[in-house]
Amino acid sequence: MNSNLGRKLENKAVQNANLRQIVKRIDDLPVVPAVAIQALKLSLQDDVDLKKLGQVVETDAVLTAKILKLVNKASMGLSQKKVISVQQAINLIGLNALRSALLGVMIKEYLVGDDKIVSKNYKELWAHNLLCAILAQEIAQKTYPELKNTSFVAGLLHDMGKSVIMDVFPEKYEQIKESQDKLKISQFEAEQKLLGTNHSLVGKILAKNWKLPEEFIDCIWFHHQPIDSIQCLEAGKELIYIVIMADILAHEIFCDQSLSRDTAICLDKLKKILRLNDQEIEQIKLEGAKTYSEKAGLFSLDSDFYKIFHEIIQRANKKLSEMALEVEHKNVQLARTNKILQLAHNLSLNLTSVLTLQELFQGVVKAFQCVPDIQVGIIYIIDLDTRELEGQIWLDSHRTRNLLCFLDKEGIPVWEHDDQSIPEELKRAICMYKARSGSDVSKVSYDFSPPFHIFNFCTKKSLIGELCLVFKKGLNELYSREKLIFNQVSNLIASTLERIFIYEKLEKRSEELSQALWRNQQINLQLLQTERLAAVGQLAAGAAHEINNPLAIISARAQLLQFKETDAKKKKELALITEQIERISRILSSLMDFARPSPPKLTDVNLHEILDKVLEFVSNGLKKHNISIIKNYDKNLPVIKADPAQLEQVFLNLCINAQHAMEKSGGNLTLVTEHSEDGQNVIIKIIDQGEGIPKENLNKIFDPFFTTKEEGKGTGLGLSTSFGIINNHFGTIRIDSEVGKGTTITIELPVNIESLRPVDQDILDAKLKAVGGVKPKVLVVDDEEHIRDILKETLEGENMLVDTADNGQEGLEKLLTEKYDLLLLDIRMPLRDGLSLLREIKKRDKSLPVIVITGMATHEEMEEALAHGSCKCIRKPFHIKTLLEEIHKSLTGE
Repeated sequence: MNSNLGRKLENKAVQNANLRQIVKRIDDLPVVPAVAIQALKLSLQDDVDLKKLGQVVETDAVLTAKILKLVNKASMGLSQKKVISVQQAINLIGLNALRSALLGVMIKEYLVGDDKIVSKNYKELWAHNLLCAILAQEIAQKTYPELKNTSFVAGLLHDMGKSVIMDVFPEKYEQIKESQDKLKISQFEAEQKLLGTNHSLVGKILAKNWKLPEEFIDCIWFHHQPIDSIQCLEAGKELIYIVIMADILAHEIFCDQSLSRDTAICLDKLKKILRLNDQEIEQIKLEGAKTYSEKAGLFSLDSDFYKIFHEIIQRANKKLSEMALEVEHKNVQLARTNKILQLAHNLSLNLTSVLTLQELFQGVVKAFQCVPDIQVGIIYIIDLDTRELEGQIWLDSHRTRNLLCFLDKEGIPVWEHDDQSIPEELKRAICMYKARSGSDVSKVSYDFSPPFHIFNFCTKKSLIGELCLVFKKGLNELYSREKLIFNQVSNLIASTLERIFIYEKLEKRSEELSQALWRNQQINLQLLQTERLAAVGQLAAGAAHEINNPLAIISARAQLLQFKETDAKKKKELALITEQIERISRILSSLMDFARPSPPKLTDVNLHEILDKVLEFVSNGLKKHNISIIKNYDKNLPVIKADPAQLEQVFLNLCINAQHAMEKSGGNLTLVTEHSEDGQNVIIKIIDQGEGIPKENLNKIFDPFFTTKEEGKGTGLGLSTSFGIINNHFGTIRIDSEVGKGTTITIELPVNIESLRPVDQDILDAKLKAVGGVKPKVLVVDDEEHIRDILKETLEGENMLVDTADNGQEGLEKLLTEKYDLLLLDIRMPLRDGLSLLREIKKRDKSLPVIVITGMATHEEMEEALAHGSCKCIRKPFHIKTLLEEIHKSLTGE
């Protein structure tokens, strides 16, 4: 046996309960008499001694009796004398017939019971096996004559596994045949589907149990395998090819199995391999049918050739009738599909130049009115932002009417008086649009809600469209190809919608551009610098909105993990993540400061700690370019009032500039701190030994976007940002430089701008607990789901009751129905923005504390919020400790 392919196939076999049951049945078979096995093995030899074979069979009286009974029954027309010895039987019917008789006796005796259904199936099986054996012998005679006798036996044995399945699962065997006819699949595939195994594997197990020769085991096992895989066998593949072809031709002659496309391809390959033409194949089939009528009696089969031929004609006619019905059905289906394809073509033409929603609806209706099979059709679009439903309905291919209504707060259409004539089932179908719209808006979904076929599509999260169709009676089932076409139609409508919205946006942008151009013509050239700064501010606002929200989520989650973490090293690493996120946020804020400078948040600052922190950030870059650090710190330098984050940004910008100036030659970077003579200011000097700055550039060095660095090393924003920060601290910054010698930057800052005292957290907590022992109730209004989740989790951890809303309108509705102790509010939100909500709620309750948490709001918007009283503002990303401190202050009235 070919072990490699065998192991491969055996590993793929499904070792389920059915296969184990079959193996147990084989193991539990009565022991086949040794005489029968010996006789069968002798008969399979090409050079068998017929006299010896007869002597072996005659040693078993039971086997001799069964053989003589079978032979006498089969040879009634051949001899008038009764056959009384096995030797006579061999001489009369021949070796092949004796082989068939031996195998038939053994299979029938030890596998097949007396069940009528099984007996019928057994006869059909051995009729096929006998014909297959005869055909295999005929094929071998024309291709490999030396395999003539072996081929006959191999054909006789190839389906012996079906006998075991028939015996173990007689009821399932009938189901297999029904499934074969219903699903138009082979018996091999039906067995695998219902049993999880197949007759090839079962037959191989039985053949091994009976210790049959290896070439027959291979034919039993591999005769349903692909031709390409059999070509990989080391030996014996010619015999397998012959058996596979004989099996296919036998099914053709008996018309008991449809010739699938795969089977036809397999047969063509076998013709080439065995070098047989169509004329030779037909001759083989004719000779095989004749020989079958002569040998059928050995299996108690019908030997009347003309009766067999009549049955075959009946089967063929039945299959032809089925094929004719199927062709007629497919023609009807094809005609309807062609109509729908024409519809799709017409629709694509109608929508080519559509630029408005009304033109879209009219184009869809015009195309669908040409399909008389559609009785009612509806196309509508639902805009969840504006809460509007708009569309068109057509009836009986000619009457049309517009649909237009609004949605209530639950998203349900509110029909006007004029819409009462719309069928109730249609209204119910439309009301279910939310359930049908899935999360994957890139695909069209299909739903059948009798009598409506509904195709749901989305162009964006807030825009849902549906195409609803009602077919005439008898045509209410859509074929898969028709569903595919309607899916494409829905995609075409969705893409047209996208084009309409893009066109509207382009028109709006065109108008805005015209106005902008007109305004630009009126602007004085002297305001050019201001315009550039405003552009930077606008860019920064957009960046803050897109970056600060996800940044706030990352920062808050990192802080929550830091609070829960017990490992000191991990806690330090999480703290570093939080610090770097805050640094990113400060960089974004500095961009906005060009157009809208923000005042510093003053606290006690140790300048030496900030400088050391900055030097730690840039130390690797300095070492890489052979730059040494020299610190000349004043040990008595006082703590000053300043914004540490903004000063860190200034010193970082200046140190990076110094590094860039010394990258080619290296040198010393010196940092000097000292107290001014009057004691009111502190002085910081950053001195490098770099290339220096030409005198003609010194007066432009603080201009935004001005830079002398090569591309990729600077944007021209660092020094201008630093200049703005120092000015906001009421300080001064000065640059002295000489080309070839280096640059000195001197910063002077006041020690104290105003007095700020940090709030003791323990005192705040004590005040909060003193408020009647009742849990504070907080409403969080933010369109970012992750921000809402983080705030809810954090505040509930602080023993507070938390409610959430995902837009301003929902937040207002909750504030009007519930009583809250604190409102956490975003400004930029859909439906109703934060400032609008704040104005509305302050009219009713001026005392409600409000904390605005925003990533994009301008200083003007934040000032408006603060002007309402009992209101504070925090930018995203926020520090959880800072936010909790402000929340405690608001709740305790500080």
